[in-house]
Amino acid sequence: MEMLIQIIGKQLLSNGRISQTDLCLATGFPSWKISRLFKRLEILGFIKVEKEPRFSRGRPRKLAKLTARGIEYFTGLLREADERGNA
Repeated sequence: MEMLIQIIGKQLLSNGRISQTDLCLATGFPSWKISRLFKRLEILGFIKVEKEPRFSRGRPRKLAKLTARGIEYFTGLLREADERGNA
């Protein structure tokens, strides 16, 4: 069974930018859990979170984009998981 961090890694690597809502829909996890994870990943320097430009009323979505450090981390994490699965 895949861990949450692996699922999120796949989503971040396959999309240029992804919102918390998109990750909630892809993983089935509640928004509070994804929000906390976003904060941790941002503190660690794996993602950069930006607010989506809005031209109408409402709260802007937060979009995550992988940093170079994040790409390296998630690529390695998924490679290790794949090797363990094939072993």
